[in-house]
Amino acid sequence: MSAEPEETDAQLVRRALAGEERAFTLLMRRHKDGLYRFARRYTGNADEAYEVVQLSFISAWKALARFETGRAFDVWLRAIALNKCRDRARRAKVRRLVFGSPPEREGDAPEPPSQAPGPDVQVSDRDALRAAEAAIAALPDGLKAPLILTSIDGLTMAEAAQVLGMTAKAVENRLYRARKALAEALGGPDG
Repeated sequence: MSAEPEETDAQLVRRALAGEERAFTLLMRRHKDGLYRFARRYTGNADEAYEVVQLSFISAWKALARFETGRAFDVWLRAIALNKCRDRARRAKVRRLVFGSPPEREGDAPEPPSQAPGPDVQVSDRDALRAAEAAIAALPDGLKAPLILTSIDGLTMAEAAQVLGMTAKAVENRLYRARKALAEALGGPDG
């Protein structure tokens, strides 16, 4: 039995546009994990990230005819997810203004690996992870998105610039400011 070569995203998009829903399902399967990781890091909340992913795929399906097949599908998809994250943040801000702050929830950061040396190290690591996640989540949108896209998701500055609709130099500048702000928030050395 010979394995067929994997179709490119552009080929799957063309098939989906031709009415083959299975092709879009393959695109979703291919990109859901990376999109979830991005949304999880951006929102700081697993449930919100899951919802962002769902909304992003719904929007991508509706806008698929506008996708330029010469563009990277994952970059286009992240741009959609970023807009969904920003929309959620704006709505949450309005809710806080109207209804007041919601009660604090215990962070939903993942547990550290079970092979950690002892409970004291586990608590310390978990606290450091939560502090880092909280510091990233507290960054202004203009700094948070470039940091997550480049430093965590591994996009190049040019790809992040495409997602954010700015120049690579602007991404570089914001990345520097984001790292500096994180260092200050976490009590480390500047930049």
